[in-house]
Parts: sequence; C-alpha cells; structure tokens
Amino acid sequence: MQRGCVIHISSLRNKLPRCRYLPLPKERCPIRMAPMFTTIQHRRYCTRDTLRVVYDPKLVMSEEEVKHIKLEPVLSTFQPFRKRLALLLSFNGQEYYGMQRNMTGSTIEDHLLKAMLDTGLITQEEFIIPKLFCFQRSSRTDKGVSAARLLVSFDLVLTECDKSEIKRKLNQHLNDKIRVMAVFKTIKTFSCKAWCDSRTYSYTCPSFAFASYKEVIQDSYRLPEDALEEIRRLFAEYKGVHNFHNFTSGIKPHDQQAIRRVLDIECSEPFEQSGLEWITIKIKGLSFLLHQIRKMVAVVIAIRRGMASENFIAQALSRDYTFLPIAPGLGLVLEDQHFNNYNKKYGSKGTHEMLSWDSEAEVIEEFRHRNIITPIMNTELKERSMFEWLRLLHGYCTDFDFTMLKESELDSKNRRPETRSIGLLVSLNWLIEQKDTADSIVEDGTHASHLVEELIGPDKDESSVVAMLMDD
Repeated sequence: MQRGCVIHISSLRNKLPRCRYLPLPKERCPIRMAPMFTTIQHRRYCTRDTLRVVYDPKLVMSEEEVKHIKLEPVLSTFQPFRKRLALLLSFNGQEYYGMQRNMTGSTIEDHLLKAMLDTGLITQEEFIIPKLFCFQRSSRTDKGVSAARLLVSFDLVLTECDKSEIKRKLNQHLNDKIRVMAVFKTIKTFSCKAWCDSRTYSYTCPSFAFASYKEVIQDSYRLPEDALEEIRRLFAEYKGVHNFHNFTSGIKPHDQQAIRRVLDIECSEPFEQSGLEWITIKIKGLSFLLHQIRKMVAVVIAIRRGMASENFIAQALSRDYTFLPIAPGLGLVLEDQHFNNYNKKYGSKGTHEMLSWDSEAEVIEEFRHRNIITPIMNTELKERSMFEWLRLLHGYCTDFDFTMLKESELDSKNRRPETRSIGLLVSLNWLIEQKDTADSIVEDGTHASHLVEELIGPDKDESSVVAMLMDD
C-alpha cells in the first residue's frame, strides 16, 4: 500500500494526507469500495509522484480599493460568418511564371489576390498570408502555361453583394488576359485540390513536328492519314497506370509519386490556320508530374524522327533510367478540371450548387480561342520555337541518348549516370546511314549530311571521331 500521496478533489479543503481510496492495514475503507475498484481509482487520481499544490489565497481587498476599481469594456470577439466560395478562372500564362506565388516573377495568383484586395474582399494580412482565408488552387501551372478552366477556393465574408457582383468587381481590376468566368458557393470544408477528380491538358503544335526524318519540314507540310494513325497508336501506349519517373525530374523509380494514371488520350484531326497545319493532343489523367506531358509528346516526336525504336515508350515507362527530351511549353494548356464525385455527392441532391460550367461554355470557348490559342499560334509563327527545337533535336543526342541505364549503374555519390558517349555514337551512326538517302530535314536546305559535317568536321572521318570519343 502507498501512503503519503495527495489526491486532488474538487476543493483544496478535501486534500487528504494519504490516498483516500486505499485503506490502511486492518482498517475499513471509509467509502466502502471494492478492492479492485479502489485500485483503479487510485491509479487514476493518485498524485504521489507529482508536485504538491500549495493553497495560496489572494489578499482580500479593502472597501476603498473596491470603490476605485475601473471596469474597462471588453472588446467583442465576434467574427463575421464566412462562406466557402470557388472561382472559375481563365487566363493566358505566356507572360507569367505559373499560377502559384513564387519569388521568380509575376504570377496569376499575385494578380488575383491584388484584385481581391483592391475590391475590399480581403484584408492586407490576408493578401500577405492567403492561408488566413483558406485560399487553395486546384492545379499549379508551370511558366508560360495557360488555362481555360482552373478553380480556386477560399473563405469570404459575404455582404449584400451577390456572386455576380463579385465577378464584376474582380474583372474590373484584372487585365484582359485573366478573367473570372463564374462564382460558386460550396460546402464549408470544400477544397478544390482535394475534390478534383481528374484534369485534362492539351498540347497544340504544327503538324510538321510529327513528320518522319525522310519528309521535308516546311510550312506547306500536311500530315498524311497513315502517319496520324501511327501517332494515335503511339500515344495510346501511355494509357493506364505506369511509372513516369523518366518523364520528370527529382523522382526515383521506386517512389510512389512516380506512379500516375492516364485515363484517355485523343489526337484531333489536323486543321489549318495562319498558313500552317496544326494538331491538338488532349491528355486526361488523375494528376501529372512536372514536364510529364511535354516529355510524352517529345518521345513520340523522337520516334517519328527515327531517333528511337517503336517500343521505346514501353522501355521509358520501366524502372530503368533514360534521358528524354522536353518539347517546347508554348502549346500546353490546362483545358478542364473534373469534379464528378463532388457533384454526385452534393450537387445532385439539390442542397448545393453543382460545379459545372456548361452555362459559361460559350464565353469560355471564345476567350480560349481569342486569348489562348490565337496568341500561341502567333508566337509560334513569330519565334518558330517548335521549328528550332526540331532543328537542334539531333544535335542534343548527347544529352538524351535513348539508352537504358540500370539503377546499379548510377554513381552512388551524386545519383547521376556516369559519363558516356553512346548517345553521340548512336547519333553519328544514324546520321551516316541516312546521309545519302534522307531528304532535307529543315526548310533552309540543310541536309543530314551537313549535320554530319558539322559534328565530325570536314577533315575528320568517322573512325577518328569514334576513337576520340572512346579516349575521352
């Protein structure tokens, strides 16, 4: 039996010199409890190992002191009721450094929060720390990537102004490249990032990007029907659940976040605009990694250019390491975001609004064509980003040699592949084989033979270049 322990009851006067629940030897318990129950209560209330509490009552105030007490009014702690809202945005991101705030440059989120501050929807503290009003975005876009439909959610104190008034005020303080298309009231715990089921991206580029190495690349190029069917077959290999660690950076093969699911891929019929033939690839998936879609497009282009075998996609989706090119990011657009589970659980019952923008489809499509697709085509015609990327693609074979590396072949210190010259050798061999048979590969008349002369030089033959590379 333990003695000398103190038990805290409701009042300090009931403090006992020993535990009340444990009787002394040959003594009866004053409260007549069962032994087992008394042991349980002792473990619960006994404070023998804790510090003793000393009762130190405050001094009683005199009557004069009580008269001079001044009661100050207590400030109200009432917080206005907030409602969770969702905004549907459309923007052209060519001149911005993505959607999310960063220290690099101007972003879409900076302009949106500044517009909310100017309209009085948020305070200065909330502008600096958006988490104070639960600001959340459904997707993050990279630098130069546009979005036709992107949802953001936040808490807002609603006054007399309705949703249409909020939309009108925000559009007044936003430029023409960023528009608020719709405002929705959601449940209190809604998070646009968590409730987003899937996302659809599109990549628009000239059709000559998928021309074979034997075809001439020029503005008058038109994609044959058999080539379109082959492109659709190649893109169909991405469908399903695969390991996309080679299609991004900073992720190892055994990381769980490298596993992604592609739901559907569509290749549109080629269409003509501004004197060029264009093609659009739409990819729908649950979520995507950094540079994943651009590398998926680049691998199909490399296969069509004859730089990789037709079964290379299956090899790139394996756990082996390989280097992949990255297509230009000009034509990448976030087309849509899907909230099917939310609409099925809450919207179908009629208690909340459905996250559907069919009523704004005409306005969104007009903005997409005028402010997103048309500037993409004009920039491509002016800068020739895809044309220059194709021209330099074969010279970059040393960076992505399309040779598979096992994980055991990586340097254990920096986890990067060892220096190898296989990629350049493969490139040289391919160019030499096509030297006499390949047609011109660029518009200005440069042939494959000219590329070989630039790589090996006019005074060197193939054997001397190979010996030089092997010595290095």
